[in-house]
Amino acid sequence: MTSVRQAFFATTVACALALAAAAASAVTLPPLNDPPTSEYRQGKFVWIDLVTADLPAAEKFYGALFGWTFTRVGDDPVRYTLAWQAGYPVAGLAARAPAPGPTTTEVRKAWWVAYMSVPDVDRAAADVVAKGGKVLIPARVLEARGRMALVADPDGAPFGLLRSASGDPPDFRAELGDWIWAIYQSADAGRAAAFYQDLGNYEVVPGDPVGNAESYTLQAEGFARAVLLEIPPDRIELRPEWIYFVRVTDVATSVARAVELGGRVIVAPRPDLEDGRLGVVTDSGGALLGLMEWDDDGEGN
Repeated sequence: MTSVRQAFFATTVACALALAAAAASAVTLPPLNDPPTSEYRQGKFVWIDLVTADLPAAEKFYGALFGWTFTRVGDDPVRYTLAWQAGYPVAGLAARAPAPGPTTTEVRKAWWVAYMSVPDVDRAAADVVAKGGKVLIPARVLEARGRMALVADPDGAPFGLLRSASGDPPDFRAELGDWIWAIYQSADAGRAAAFYQDLGNYEVVPGDPVGNAESYTLQAEGFARAVLLEIPPDRIELRPEWIYFVRVTDVATSVARAVELGGRVIVAPRPDLEDGRLGVVTDSGGALLGLMEWDDDGEGN
């Protein structure tokens, strides 16, 4: 196993340990819908958690960048915070458990993990394993939230499975400071498409190549849920992982602000990439974060 893959595995394990601690604790998460509904949207990412080694620093970063506010719902030794935007919860922040084994500077200190809506968490987790993935946290019930599991795809990228106890959030136009898009950078976009297709009941639509990289769009119920991009052969330092995007007013301004707050630029906005309306940074703890402008008045992610 290469040093990069070793670091990736260590980070994934640390992520699982942190979320497992929160799931096993007395942390009570709010329902996804209040009042509840009976509507479900398979393949939609309906919740997202940040696993971080420095919870106060993460709160400072995202509060200053997006205007999020925070409510602590878990106390030591399990620390879990809800992030709020415009009066509703948009994310959870969990304190990261130390990675097992020798430490390495390559182990990322923070990581975003989103949860995909599925009809049956146990069956979906079994499908993940059958297709070469792993179960990191076995299926369990979180009061008010629903039944969840944390898994990893065959390339080791973690993501969650969730059957909400209160139905799934509706598809709506993302407000500023809310999640709007997801991109998966993959070692093999075609293989990734085959892996995720049945889990999300997706229609896989081939897209235009991005440079020399293949791309596919995952669609469900008439909505584009995510794009799969193949990692270019000359970027072997990149690892397969999900990148989630928040809607902002101006990408260039938000990228500059993220750097002021301790982040780094990974993909700078440029004219040949979505007309300069997309960028990728890290937060102050190293978690990848997408920033995206969107001016369509239609419904969104």
